[in-house]
Amino acid sequence: YAFGKKLKNEVRQRNKSKHKSQHIITHAVFLYAKDVLNWAGSITKWLFPRIGCIPVQNGGTNRNGLQFLRKEVKEGNFPITLAPEGQVTYHMYRSHPIQPGIATLAAWATESHKGVDILPIAIGYRYDNDPERFIRMLMHRWESESGLILSDSDNAPILSLLLEAQLKTIELLEQFYMITHADELPTPRKRILNICDKALHHGEQLAKKRGEGSIIERLFRIRNSAEEAVYPEHIEPQKLPFLGRSMADFRALEAQVYLRHSQIVDVLEYIDESYIAAPCSAGRACEFALNLLDVFNRISGGNVDSRFTPKNKAAIINIGEPVQVEHPEGRFGKEQLKAITSQVEHALESVCADLENCWESIVFES
Repeated sequence: YAFGKKLKNEVRQRNKSKHKSQHIITHAVFLYAKDVLNWAGSITKWLFPRIGCIPVQNGGTNRNGLQFLRKEVKEGNFPITLAPEGQVTYHMYRSHPIQPGIATLAAWATESHKGVDILPIAIGYRYDNDPERFIRMLMHRWESESGLILSDSDNAPILSLLLEAQLKTIELLEQFYMITHADELPTPRKRILNICDKALHHGEQLAKKRGEGSIIERLFRIRNSAEEAVYPEHIEPQKLPFLGRSMADFRALEAQVYLRHSQIVDVLEYIDESYIAAPCSAGRACEFALNLLDVFNRISGGNVDSRFTPKNKAAIINIGEPVQVEHPEGRFGKEQLKAITSQVEHALESVCADLENCWESIVFES
């Protein structure tokens, strides 16, 4: 929405100085994960197909969507907007490694023998004008939902409070997944990654999926399997006989269990104390607290849609310098695609850093 609004304003100014035949139509094509429509509500399900959104499935078959997308980028009628693979909103000031999907889109677009601009965009949030009060409120909520007690949630330094809550969250999940440590305790980060591996292993066993690849690859493999069982496309459950419908319901019920394991990993992976190393901006500390609370939301069967979000949060968009891609002499090779991906990663890191520098004025010390 914000990108579309900004685009509309810029295009309006540009069109004023151009002949009518050169006017640009204000529109952008948005990519979204196919499973979003399953949890985002009826309004989203009605709206997305009507405003040019294209559904894609991470790690799945996207033949129809990709054919349409390739046609769109080649013709170059409208900007394409997407969140890069591997990017989520749990860390607004850290850019994670991305897959080569964006580079592939750029390669397709240059088939029209025109240059392509990839514009990096960072979105930041301010959750409260008093971040310390906000974080302490979240920690009280964390205590209430978990039944655990922090040493001094009213007076302890913010970063100490968050690190204590992190350790107690780790201990809780290790008990749940029956993880023990015979020797010296690993670092909190290693313990978290171990929990993620254990949770994914449980999900993979239930889903009968192979346990290989990165965390994000394993997570989406489980999620796609669950989505197919809960929201089958090839059958209409209401048209099945009683026994067939019961069996479909049984499979969907089982899928909800391994989907929940993947949902825990979805946010737990982002609990990383290096993200709040002192001096720590208020935005990072707020995100860390929200992520800790979100772990309990996922354990309880929730997803990103049921994540706690304050009503009075404000957002800002920061736009970086474009990455320019020119049509090569021959075909794009693997090394060229890797180079484009690397450039985009650096551009995202830069725009995130710039956003934090201009947006954050409050810092927490250890």
